[in-house]
Order: sequence, then C-alpha cells, then structure tokens
Amino acid sequence: MVKKFLRGINVSLLLFIIIISTFSSCANKMNVFEGNNNEQINFSVSAPEWKNTDSLATTKTSRAMPIGGSSLSTSNTFNLIADQNDGAGNYCTLINSQAVSYTNNIWKTSSDYYWSGIANKTISFYAYYPSTISNVTHTAGSSPTLSYTVPDNVSDQIDIMTATGTNVSGNTNSSTPLSFNHIFAAIQFSVGSAGIGSGTISSISIGNVANSGTYTFGSGWSNVTGSKAFTISQSKTIAGTSGEDIYSGNYTLMMVPQDVNNITITVTYSNGGTLTKTISGKWEAGKVYKYNLSYQPRNFAYTGTVQTYTAPVTGTYKFEVWGAEGSVKGGYSSGTITLSASKTVYIYVGGKNSDGSYLNGDGATDIRLNGLIYNPLRTTTIGMMPGCNACYYGPYWHNSTGNYQIDATGTGFDNSSFEAYNSTPSYPFAITKITQTAWHFTFYINVNVDVSTAANSGIEFIVAWDNTRYNVTISDAAISKLSDRVIIGAGYNSSNSTSGVTNGSSQVYANSGNGKAKITLLSVP
Repeated sequence: MVKKFLRGINVSLLLFIIIISTFSSCANKMNVFEGNNNEQINFSVSAPEWKNTDSLATTKTSRAMPIGGSSLSTSNTFNLIADQNDGAGNYCTLINSQAVSYTNNIWKTSSDYYWSGIANKTISFYAYYPSTISNVTHTAGSSPTLSYTVPDNVSDQIDIMTATGTNVSGNTNSSTPLSFNHIFAAIQFSVGSAGIGSGTISSISIGNVANSGTYTFGSGWSNVTGSKAFTISQSKTIAGTSGEDIYSGNYTLMMVPQDVNNITITVTYSNGGTLTKTISGKWEAGKVYKYNLSYQPRNFAYTGTVQTYTAPVTGTYKFEVWGAEGSVKGGYSSGTITLSASKTVYIYVGGKNSDGSYLNGDGATDIRLNGLIYNPLRTTTIGMMPGCNACYYGPYWHNSTGNYQIDATGTGFDNSSFEAYNSTPSYPFAITKITQTAWHFTFYINVNVDVSTAANSGIEFIVAWDNTRYNVTISDAAISKLSDRVIIGAGYNSSNSTSGVTNGSSQVYANSGNGKAKITLLSVP
C-alpha cells in the first residue's frame, strides 16, 4: 500500500436508489422499509490531515499512515458496525463489522441496506480502519470499544482511524458522512535549530510511557496504563544540520495519547555514545509530535572560579575562548580537539579590568585538559610564620615535573622564590619568567624533580622578609601546568594560542568586557 499523510478531503458519493418490496428485520441483509424515502444506505468518506506540531515540518510520508492520496483511497476498505433504533429506544445490531468498499461509484457495505424512511428509526454508525484490527467489542446501543497495546516494534505500529455517526435520521436520502479521525499520536525526530553532532545514529528511544488503554468510538481513550520504553533501531547517518530528518516515515512511533511527564529521549550513536533529554507535555490523538533534537553548545561566562565540562560522547569538539578586556580588547582563539566520553576539561575565564590573572584579571581565558592537577596541602594568604625571621611561606602543593604558571594576587614579590618543601639541602626551582601588573605577579617555574606524591617534598612559595607584612594569595585555581592548557585567548595584550588544538584560528582585539568560552560538539565517529 502507498503510505502517506492524510489531507482531509471529503469524497461525496453518488446516491443509488433502489425500490423493492417491504421487509423488516435487523438480522436480514436486505432491508427495505415502508415510506417515501427508501434510499440505499451509502456513505461519503473523509480522512483527516495529520496535524503537525512542528513549524519546521512539511507534509511527510509514513509507514504509520497506510492510506493513499489525500483521502481514504477508493482502493481501500474499512469495517462498519451499525445499530438501529426501532423508534422506541430499543436497539439491535443491523450491521456487524461488515466491510465497506467503493463499488459502482459509491461507498457501501458488501450487502445492501436501505433506510426506513421514518425519522425516529435512527441508525448509529461506527467505522474503523484498517479492517484487520482485532479486539473491537460491541453491545447493541452502545459505542464499540477497542482494547489496545502498542506493539514493541515500530514497524508493527499501525495507524488506526475511526469514524462515528450517531442517531442518523431514518428518512435520510443522501450519502451519510463518515469523517475518520486518527486515534494515536505520531512521534517523529529531526535535528533541531542548534544542530547535533554529525555521525551515524543507531537508535533513538523514548520512555517510559503508557502503552495500553481502551478506546471508545466517539469518546476517546480511557484506562491508559503501562510503562514502556520504545526504541527505533535503525542506522541513520546524519550531517547534524537544522531541520534534517532523523526518524519519520516508516519509523514513526504511534503512541497512545497521554500526558508525558519527565520522560527521557536517548540518542545512541554507532560508537555507543549517548545524548539524553528529558521532556514533558501532552500527546493528543491525530497530531504529529516532531522532536527537534539539538546538542546545545556550552557557554561559559566569567565567574571567578574554575568551571568544568565533561564530554557526553567520544567525538570532535570545537573550543573557543575570548580573553577579557583590559587596556585593549581581549584576543580570540578557536580549534578542534578529540575528547573521549566522560573526559573532563577545565575552563578558566578571565575577568575585565582586574588584576591580570587567569581567573580574576584582564588577562586570558583558557581551557585545560587537567584542572586540579595538584594536591594542595594547604592554601593560605602569606603572612609571618612563627619561628621564621627571614621569610614568609605560601601554599605548597604536589606536582609532577613540567613547566608551571602560578598567578599570585597581592603586594610585594621582589624576592620571591620556589623550592622543594623540606628538602635538605634546599632544592630551588628555576623561575623562567615573571610578569607583573599593579597587584598581580605571574611566575613561570620549571619543576624538574617529581614532587607529585605525599611521600615527596611539595613545592613551596617563599617571599624574603624585608620588614613588610605581605598580603599575598595564591588560590588553588591559580596554578596551571602549561602543557595542560590546550587553547588560550589572551587579555590585555591581545595575544592568543592554539597550540593544543587542530584547525586553529585566532584574532586579536576581538572581545570587550569579561572573557568567555564556548564548547561545541561537531561530530561523533
């Protein structure tokens, strides 16, 4: 069968008039009644357009909509139940799940039935499509019901439509309209406006949602129960661009209408990585809910503290950093890097017109592969230490070998030094560079012995005493290993660095105000 969405166009059918001798019984197939309007019972049929809730969507085809054309195709059949009222409120079943098809230019049952021509001898009609559905139960005088459980496999989830026309006058002399309605909510997936990582998606699941209930013709659903996660398992390679289709058509989920509260959509890539989103809302019958899936870029503003980002999937990510504005605008750097799932990186965003440090100053914004790479024994403001007549001691910490940068805030750094704590004899570390602003010193030191464990001496900051009580602070976040800083957008000097990433680019004088950073998922292998 051709499987398309429906447009909702009525097909008016010809009346076929037959005059025959009088006979009356609900059990007989040829029903001709006394009166002047003994017309054959036939129908005009319309099927509704699916109401798409996504403004980006256009008309789409679907496995779940097995109807050809913009209305119920004349090549299709549906089943019909009809109850007749004898005029005194007593009902009997005139037609019991009999097929209706398009024959001789009219929609009619396989056997012929005729109106009585008497107004109060009404008939109620209940139609359903496709005719193959089971579990429809019916008692004369009451609306039929359908007990239904949604199949696990999406390819088995059919589009069921019903039509109801109650208490139609017995002296009707025109085609009886049957307006079909979809009884399920259709669920589809596409790429949202912010995009999503390109790659091959192996499945999307949604749930847990109710998966069974009772549908009453003309009334809707009741007794909606169950808790089931539904998964569309079909390999689909996507570019990840806005509006791109992921799963629709043959992979449309047909769900029982319901309120959904905090259910999870999980996108699984072929490498096993997953992205998740929790949603709430209402699914109504006859509507298409197209979920536009995006993985939003992560933006980081100035906070004065270290921030972290953990990669949700193994993939290629774009790093962007903007330095804070100082005497001139801050610099910009960008580049790509491969991160493994669950890898955490550390973001240090500079502030405007402060002291020039990576956290608090008009210097750089940077992203590091390792953040808290040290094991601080204590962090303190430097002051006079009891029993020390010649020096002040700062914080000391444990690190592996390498080149480090230490940002210190305060006054009085003229005679600063770094050495291995409690080493005998004293083991100093070479200071390779010092930069200074009014309230800020940056030290670059070469740690050439391993002091990374508690069993080894840590690194200690010492300031020689010159009868001044120094007010110096080195925060935990102010210590960085240069090889861990993969990208830098500098501050007041507007320099930049992309040494730790590929496809790097940079720009000077690019940012006003505080620094910022951005991480975007580009692709998943």
